[in-house]
Amino acid sequence: MTYKADDIRIRSLNGLKTIWTGRPQDPVWERPALLIILALNAALNFWNLGINGWGNAYYGAAVQAGSMDWKAYFFGSLDWGNSTTVDKPPLSLWIMGLSVRLFGLSPESMMAPQAAMGVLTTFLIYALLRKNFSAAAAIGAAAVFFTSPIITLLSRYNNPDPLMLLLMVAAAYLVVRAVESSRLRPIVWAGVFLGLAFMTKQLQALLCVPALGIAFFSASQLPMWRRLGACLACLAAMLASGAVWMIFVELIPPSARPFVGGSPSNSVIQLTLGYNGIDRVISAQEDPTIQLVPERFRSEESDAGFLRLFNGNFAQEASWLLIITLFACLAIAIKWRKLMAKPGQLAAAIASTGWFLTTYSLLSFMGNGIHTYYAATMVPPMALVIGVAVDALTSSRITAPLRVYISVTGIIGAAFAAGILNSGSGWPEFLAPGILIAACIGAALIAIKPPLELIDRAAVSLLVLALLAPPALVSVYNVATPHGGSNPLSGPTTKSKVTMSHYLAGASEGEPLWAQELVYGLDPGPALVAHLSEPSTCRWAAATYPGQTAAKYQLATSKPIMALSGFMGVDPSPTLQQFRSEVEAGHICFLVWQQSHLDVPARSSTLNEISDWVKTTFPSEVVDGATVYDLRSSQANIEGK
Repeated sequence: MTYKADDIRIRSLNGLKTIWTGRPQDPVWERPALLIILALNAALNFWNLGINGWGNAYYGAAVQAGSMDWKAYFFGSLDWGNSTTVDKPPLSLWIMGLSVRLFGLSPESMMAPQAAMGVLTTFLIYALLRKNFSAAAAIGAAAVFFTSPIITLLSRYNNPDPLMLLLMVAAAYLVVRAVESSRLRPIVWAGVFLGLAFMTKQLQALLCVPALGIAFFSASQLPMWRRLGACLACLAAMLASGAVWMIFVELIPPSARPFVGGSPSNSVIQLTLGYNGIDRVISAQEDPTIQLVPERFRSEESDAGFLRLFNGNFAQEASWLLIITLFACLAIAIKWRKLMAKPGQLAAAIASTGWFLTTYSLLSFMGNGIHTYYAATMVPPMALVIGVAVDALTSSRITAPLRVYISVTGIIGAAFAAGILNSGSGWPEFLAPGILIAACIGAALIAIKPPLELIDRAAVSLLVLALLAPPALVSVYNVATPHGGSNPLSGPTTKSKVTMSHYLAGASEGEPLWAQELVYGLDPGPALVAHLSEPSTCRWAAATYPGQTAAKYQLATSKPIMALSGFMGVDPSPTLQQFRSEVEAGHICFLVWQQSHLDVPARSSTLNEISDWVKTTFPSEVVDGATVYDLRSSQANIEGK
């Protein structure tokens, strides 16, 4: 027994030692490098975590509602009176909501799971490549991923994207494992994770599915009929995990559940196929709100094309190494025969390049429904493609033409990155030229093989540093600067005055007021907070519009606030009759009027009907500059009003 206990103790100590030193066959620098990357990633994600406040208040209020009421938690309701849901499935809200229930409601407790997901995704990027590719390739891919500014920004924000990316990368990891092992279980679990990713952000989460399916079918060593069976099992698992919540909601009578936000027909299926699906890609109907944006800012109407992600609206988000990734795709194509030697390598290469090209193409050509932070979906395959290309180019003899290819690619990539950095305001003038000079020195030393290997390694390190420094600097900027609203942007405002960063900067200050209401919401003053927080038996302390303003009122008062007509003021809920019934039952205390939002074209007809009825029926007073109607007045019983 003593010998057995000692043996267990020795094995435990060896296991702990392996965490710090890595496996015996690994390079001695690999494990320390990985731990440093994960530590830096954690520092970026967790430091000063509360600086963004409630971030996207729309989702913040839904997390708050879920912490107050289990029905609101299940449906993803915006308020715990359960009038309407947010416009996404609730999976990411569930995870943030559990954290809030455990640690109390605060920006830090809400964002902490998001930050942890970002670090875990970085590790999965490394793990996906490491078994079949070199340590340098896997470590490099992880570094590319976590230094991308949009990844840093969203990992500290309460949008659903961090969970979606984690699940997509996990599914890709499992597909590669399924190819390597020729076992059914990993591919089934990949389907489960893809379904959960779908339940996080719906059709956007399926951008990787075609590439993963082709990767498995092309690289697997299983007989054809077993490959078909595995793909069907994966599809069944994806449908089961992704559709069960939707089916449950769809089967519940509308009167017994909240209105499905973002859906014109109170249907989660319509929300999936329309607002969160085809409407985002095609944008067949022009949003009248877009027409209110000054023409110089309306990039949605003019920038669709393969160069969209390089323009001033998108470049600071994820395009720092985009040109490098395109060159990497070419390198993978040139080295394709070498990658076919091992099934795991082939699967990873197909999955990475297919996912990247699919996402890049869709983001480049989709219509008015695009937001700049959607570029985050492109970052995981970008990192993987660069990792695969690094391994393909360096795992065999490095010839003189190959050295020139690497050098030219590095210089072009550094020039693009320096140009993007230089497009942002506030950076020191010497920074972009200094980065470009460093890249040129490193590339020049790589192009002609130096006499000492130490010089070669120093040159590679200098070039890599020059490529990663610009996005890393903007990531640090994202950590040190508050962000808010429904469309957070990475980096400082651009030097160009015609980009959306300038438009949104003005909107955040109320220029124009309707845009501030839609994107950021209005903060209630202290007197208004006190007024709406008066003790009452009302189910909703107040009703107002649009969704971001209602959310901010709710977070400030800790009282449920009804968002009339949903996030943008276009949902047909509640109807005038439903609203009157709630008022007459004493369920709504106040209505806070937002005239500038009513002036926006194509708002819901029910919103205008409700506003007209309230205005002609109830007394009002001005509190902190806001017009507040008291719905508790006895005038509610006046006939004909």
